[in-house]
Amino acid sequence: MRRLVWLCLALPLIAQHQEKEKAGKHPAIGNPEAIAAGQKSFLGGCAGCHGATGEGGRGPNLRSRVMWHALDDDGLFKIIKNGAKEMPPANVPDEQVWNLVAFVKFLTAPAIETPYPGDAAAGEKLFWGKAQCSGCHRIRSRGGMFGPDLSNVAAVRSATLIREAILDPDADGAAGYRNVIVTKKDGKLIRGVARNWTNYSLQVQDRDGNLHLLRSADIESATIAKGSPMPKDFAKRLSADEIQNLVAYLARQSTREESK
Repeated sequence: MRRLVWLCLALPLIAQHQEKEKAGKHPAIGNPEAIAAGQKSFLGGCAGCHGATGEGGRGPNLRSRVMWHALDDDGLFKIIKNGAKEMPPANVPDEQVWNLVAFVKFLTAPAIETPYPGDAAAGEKLFWGKAQCSGCHRIRSRGGMFGPDLSNVAAVRSATLIREAILDPDADGAAGYRNVIVTKKDGKLIRGVARNWTNYSLQVQDRDGNLHLLRSADIESATIAKGSPMPKDFAKRLSADEIQNLVAYLARQSTREESK
């Protein structure tokens, strides 16, 4: 009963906090025009240290949500405007600084929270058709089971990382999804992706979604590829607009309600 009373009292306060937080957000945050302007400024001044897509270099990786900066908007604004440690201050108007904040937030924010340019409807047709993504990936219980389920990808990945996964699937190390060919001591051959591998066992998922738990004692040999099993030629098979539309579709795939 006490928990129920506390919940009834807390919910209105939480709602008020969320509304206040939403109302206090700077207009540049989540604004496609501001993000585009921020990207232009970023490429002209920040990319030399942080990389063209924020992947890092002399400066920190801006795409990972690590404690290299204050994650609140105002804190990020101050760091860009005033500088920090080896990072020089940005000698630009406040509006341009806010555009940079909007772009950096875009790099790290879950895709579902930021509008992404492109035709999501056209991207949906690509996903289930020409691009053949559904042969390996599932969305809401539909599609293949060889690759990761993408039903909630927009809530856990930024649009930048979704795009990178399409164009450069080996960039994140393909953790948990690497091709493997196993030969058992009884001569049976198993192909799939290595999901878990310890000193005692190897778990392989085949293209039909079946999991094979193999004891190390029963394995004659196992060859695991270094890269991701995803195709590496999407940049050649799809046009720039098609890539944009495909990302736009995936950037809306979330099991929670889209942010307004």
